[in-house]
Amino acid sequence: MSADRPRKVLIIGAGPVGALTALSLHRRGWEVELWESRYDPRGKNAAPSNLRSINLAISARGLEALRSVDPSLAEQFQNEAIPMKGRMIHHVDGKQESQIYDPINGQCINSIGRPLLNQRLVESLPPSIKIRFQTKLSRVDLDTKIAYGSSPEQKDADEHGTPFDLIIGCDGSWSKVRTSMMRMERMDFSQSFIPHAYIELHMPADPSRPGGYAIDKNHLHIWPRHSFMLIGLPNKDGSFTLTLFLPFSSLSTLTTREAASRFFIEHFPSAVQIVGEKRLLDDFENNPRGNLVTINCTPSAWSSHALLLGDASHSMVPFFGQGLNCGLEDVRVLNSVLEKHQISSTTNAKLGETDIDLELALKSYSVERQADLKAICELALQNYTEMRSHVLSPLHHIRRFVDSALTRILPSRPSKLHLSLTDPFPTKRVKGWTSLYEMVTFRPDVPYSEALRKEQAQKEIMAWTGYISGILGFGAVGFTGLRLARKWLDRN
Repeated sequence: MSADRPRKVLIIGAGPVGALTALSLHRRGWEVELWESRYDPRGKNAAPSNLRSINLAISARGLEALRSVDPSLAEQFQNEAIPMKGRMIHHVDGKQESQIYDPINGQCINSIGRPLLNQRLVESLPPSIKIRFQTKLSRVDLDTKIAYGSSPEQKDADEHGTPFDLIIGCDGSWSKVRTSMMRMERMDFSQSFIPHAYIELHMPADPSRPGGYAIDKNHLHIWPRHSFMLIGLPNKDGSFTLTLFLPFSSLSTLTTREAASRFFIEHFPSAVQIVGEKRLLDDFENNPRGNLVTINCTPSAWSSHALLLGDASHSMVPFFGQGLNCGLEDVRVLNSVLEKHQISSTTNAKLGETDIDLELALKSYSVERQADLKAICELALQNYTEMRSHVLSPLHHIRRFVDSALTRILPSRPSKLHLSLTDPFPTKRVKGWTSLYEMVTFRPDVPYSEALRKEQAQKEIMAWTGYISGILGFGAVGFTGLRLARKWLDRN
């Protein structure tokens, strides 16, 4: 029998999910190697450099994932981020309307730039983790567990490859690890684009305003226009990152500067006034157009050899602000599964051999995570309609009022105050009443699939109550409806 040796994991992609995965497995005692195709960000200026990168909103799920690996990371990011307590709706006539996310407990989501978040996570990695920057995965042999990389400076350095026990693809929507897995596994794969482009714009700081913020810094700003919208997230320097979401069919009509000028003045006059027409049009003309895609694949693991996390497994549109949070949560759930299956930091399997215990653990992760990943991708698509259109509807305001009122009357509470290392989602069934946004954004104890199921049940109650109220009159049904609703909620 072979002597025990440290398990070797090779992680492809040093974005936020890849960096946190590396730190998590290092702390479990694994030997960790990390490859990243971009330059080393450590010690550099973290100012935004990628004009196709939407600002990130980190919320309770992402912070809990960070906390599960290193509590100081969660505290650090909360200190560096800007809390946003709600949406600020900008109407065409210039009126502004604040819609608070959590009117009862005052919880916030947090705006942080992707470059800064990524830099801080990479800087948190200890020297014992081997990191190869400017290294792309050329190919991987999953049978023999050997990966081959390439870099501009060391073209022949990987002639013999890099052996591993487990390769984890954190390499984004167009994952090369996933492509290799699909050649080995009967994997269900789906990819769908929405008909909208996104274009990043910039609202500079206003030196005449406190902190430089031309608009309120503690809101996520939305200019909803039904079939398209503009959003704005605050940065620490007083500026805002603006993102225009617009159908490609509409974008194709804005072929001249004059046409673009008419479009912005008609639909976003307040943004034009703050940013300045020339600056806004320069950004619109010069900045790249991005696509928005939803990707799902099942299973997300192959044997004991390969695993997908983050966008490589479940790329989603950004409209629920959960892409980052879900990817970081993948790391927390994986750590929980490894703990539950008692996967140690060492193995006596030879490199290239299948590790049965690890194979069972990875299969368990893939099966347990599948429903949640499908649910949040669906919810992200649904929330785009809410952000660009439903927020303007009276029915949306009525539902927000009902959610707030019933949450006070029939409050929903976590099953446990503290999350267990071996049970990432202790609240299997949500009792009482709570909003969908609360469950998705502020309840890391609730799996995404349960949030979706609960919201569907609550919609049934709303539909039933409206139907009965229309027949009998609101006053007559009120007390009886509340009692029946409580019984329903206890069951659902």
